Amino acid sequence: MIYTPGAYDGHLLSFSRELIQEAFRLLRDSDHIAQAQRERDALAKTATTSPASEVD
Repeated sequence: MIYTPGAYDGHLLSFSRELIQEAFRLLRDSDHIAQAQRERDALAKTATTSPASEVD
């Protein structure tokens, strides 16, 4: 038996493409948020490993 795509398959493929495009758009638009989180994490890591926070 040979499978031949029908109209439903075309709609599903089109919908999948739209979802992927939207996901990539969201990912691109959220880069500034991710960058801010990476900077925050780097600062937090530096603060916890820095001996300057100790008081004599």
